Amino acid sequence: MHAFFHRTLLLLTEHYVWIAIGVVLVALLIFSVRLGRHERHWSGRLLAPVNWYSRNLAARRLTINILGAMLILWTVQTFTAWVTPALRPSQLFTPPVVGPQAVRVTKAAEGTLNQIATYTGNVQPWEDAVIYARVDGWVKTLNVYPGDVVHSGEVLATLDLSALEPQLENAKAQVTYWKAEFQRNRKLYHAGAISRFDGTRMHDEAAQASLHRVETEIGYATLRSPLDGVIAKRHVYPGVYVHKGEMVVKVDDLHRVRVQFNVAETDLQWIHPGSVVYLCFSQLDDVLLRQRFPKDFVKEPGSGAGTLRAVVAAVFPQEDPQTHTGLVEVRIDNPDLLLRENTYVVGDLVRRSVTKGVLIPTSALTTEPDGKQVVFVAPPFSAQGDVQERTVTLGVQGQNRVQILKGVKAGELVVTRGNRELVDGQAVDVLNLNQASGL
Repeated sequence: MHAFFHRTLLLLTEHYVWIAIGVVLVALLIFSVRLGRHERHWSGRLLAPVNWYSRNLAARRLTINILGAMLILWTVQTFTAWVTPALRPSQLFTPPVVGPQAVRVTKAAEGTLNQIATYTGNVQPWEDAVIYARVDGWVKTLNVYPGDVVHSGEVLATLDLSALEPQLENAKAQVTYWKAEFQRNRKLYHAGAISRFDGTRMHDEAAQASLHRVETEIGYATLRSPLDGVIAKRHVYPGVYVHKGEMVVKVDDLHRVRVQFNVAETDLQWIHPGSVVYLCFSQLDDVLLRQRFPKDFVKEPGSGAGTLRAVVAAVFPQEDPQTHTGLVEVRIDNPDLLLRENTYVVGDLVRRSVTKGVLIPTSALTTEPDGKQVVFVAPPFSAQGDVQERTVTLGVQGQNRVQILKGVKAGELVVTRGNRELVDGQAVDVLNLNQASGL
């Protein structure tokens, strides 16, 4: 009951104008309902000329509906204000802690910091080749299976082209006949027996061309690998009939691979060939990565995760019109064919980097209501003292650290824990002064 009266009193004192508006609405509603009902009395006869709609039922009904709706809204708002009364300014902020506030500090130091943009990508072969059937025929042999390592020039499959053998014999016979005819006519021409022998020359050349065509088609029966790689897929099986242009085998060169990422256009402005990228293969063990990539394996700065350090090789000039992303490509060696096509990879691309900047933990930053970034600097030589609030200008921002361009110098102690309740000039008790100072 005490809370009920307290809320009601608070509503009346802080929202008296709103209460007055409600009283006016109620009075107008009562007045509109009663208007026109008592015109026989002297009061009704006096008010009737003033209110032109006193005898107009439709106008009076519209007025009553509007006032009723406004009164309902007023009632809802009043009930809400009564249930959840506004907090006073003194209730919005906790009072400062009495006595020194216990805090932990970190020394601002110069160092290297990378601003990272993280994207997921996949591995693509350095080069791939799809072997097509160049003639119609039956698959006689298929010597490879997915996963087999092949070399350039190795026979992958053969087609049965025995149907072309009669054409080959006929073409050879035609070449033999027309070559002899050409030789005979040439002798007759030189002897003066005939005036020309162009016809036999054309027949001889046509026969040789026909023989070359048949031999070429028979040569197409043997399908060879154009590169060193791994069999990625077989599209046919032994014994089936293939048509000219049909896919038979796909070969991938995985001795060197391309790692591709779709990067947002807001980050493309910072990425260029030569930009550093850290490749994380979460499905592979760090020990295995270190063994296979001894020169490229590093612990990523900041996270400490085992990654491969590489550089961007190419930034494709066009963007996807649907996703507004551009393709960024990294090229790395693939010893022992450890990485496979479409292997999942997480790439941390370095957007911006600073090699010698004043760095502090991001936990030292406090955002003021006006949007300013401030830090609290603790006294350097005493465990107890007053903190100083400073407005800072930020530079490169990393995952856990941030560069300070202005406001803090290297060697100063900034508060990293317990800084949310501090105010400028407040007394503090530094819990880790010796550790932070390096003593």
